[in-house]
Amino acid sequence: MATPRIQSVDRAFALLQQLAKPGSASSLPVMAERSGLSVATAHRLLATLESIGAVIRTGSGGYRIGMGLHELTRGSCREELLVAAVQPVLAKLARTIGLTLHAGVMSSDQMVTYIAKQAARNSYQVPTRIGSQLEAYCSGIGKVLLASMEEAEQHAYLVDAPFVMLTPNTVTDPQLLKAELAEAKVRGYAIDNCEIYADLRCVAVPIHDADGGVIAALSCSGATDVVTFEAIPGLVSELRAASAAVHAKLFPASNFRLQ
Repeated sequence: MATPRIQSVDRAFALLQQLAKPGSASSLPVMAERSGLSVATAHRLLATLESIGAVIRTGSGGYRIGMGLHELTRGSCREELLVAAVQPVLAKLARTIGLTLHAGVMSSDQMVTYIAKQAARNSYQVPTRIGSQLEAYCSGIGKVLLASMEEAEQHAYLVDAPFVMLTPNTVTDPQLLKAELAEAKVRGYAIDNCEIYADLRCVAVPIHDADGGVIAALSCSGATDVVTFEAIPGLVSELRAASAAVHAKLFPASNFRLQ
């Protein structure tokens, strides 16, 4: 039997969500209407939140997130939360599909940083480690993250060529790479077709935030005779299910769903 939800907590969180965006300072009537609450109920909840420092009331009659919440989250790291949600999912999936799995994010220097890894027993030994970095243009995770960039940011990355050819399959032409990224964005996954190692193929899918933005990517890697083109649709399905599990863990109240 599911644990009953506490309605007052749901209502209080609904009010806080409205104040979470930078610069937001909603008034009591507006917050009540958007939350589907009466003004009296919203006022009681906000008064309680104000008394513990979770919100502050501004001079204009609005409310903002208070220092109490900032203090609570000061020791929290977004990447650590992501790893905590990802790692058990990777461990389970590795046992299911028998491949090496990675999760990665885009660093400020536009390199892929691996934040989690899980290798199945007897799987292809990919020479990577948690914390190591890899070029984005030639990796499955990197292509997913590049495909999710705003157009101007992606263009700036592409014009920073030339890209180094690591194997005969490495895509180094900016126009060809741009076309591949556009295709990856539409279909929802990317492929490293032996572009880093001549005998290794990789498939990657995005991990989404509460609004559908891409915050990271998951990939599976294996020898070309295992990760065949015929096997890719099934692997994509497994990866998407894993990505959805991570999303649900991180954003349980999100309405975003994969198409």
